[in-house]
Amino acid sequence: MIPKILEDVAETIRKEKIVISEAVEGEGRGGSLKDEGTIIRFLENDPILGEYILSEEARRFGDMTVLDYDDETKYVVNIKTSLGGTDNATSKIGFLYALTDMEPEEMPGNMSWEKFMELLNSHKADIPTKDYWFLCVDKNDSSNVMIRGTKQINCWHENPTNLLQIAWKKEKTLLAIERTYDEAYEVLVGGIKRCLQKDYDRLPVELRPV
Repeated sequence: MIPKILEDVAETIRKEKIVISEAVEGEGRGGSLKDEGTIIRFLENDPILGEYILSEEARRFGDMTVLDYDDETKYVVNIKTSLGGTDNATSKIGFLYALTDMEPEEMPGNMSWEKFMELLNSHKADIPTKDYWFLCVDKNDSSNVMIRGTKQINCWHENPTNLLQIAWKKEKTLLAIERTYDEAYEVLVGGIKRCLQKDYDRLPVELRPV
């Protein structure tokens, strides 16, 4: 279920005590941005894995793309450093990539929900090897590492304000779940729909669109 090179990425990080940043001026996201750079540079300098690590433009898609050992297949990876709490993980572009036949270079930078559904409906494809991967490293213990695809996440939490989130602490106690394409579609797209509906239902009647 998890490509060998991604397992090797996780195992390489487990073996190295990477220094994880404190929050920058009290903002956890600032520390996480530093951590992403630290992890990418560490992997780029690895004598075996380095040639397979392709960094991405900031906020473009994933944090890095990992080239498979076949020198052809690519895996888009989002790096998360977490204390084990619930983390925002909704990504239009990441979910679109996982559920369609679109390649990284075809993905738009920003898109509305209308554009998301337009592209999803026109490019839907059940490609088992395609996913949007999360590399989660524990801020308190960088040897506690998990690599898992969006389609494989058990602990999606539906939050009307932040949409889909992942409960990392609980997720790390479970094995990756193997879903059919339709099941993954329902969890991701159906989950977003339910969040948006709940957010709409909370609006005072006076603020609801006519």
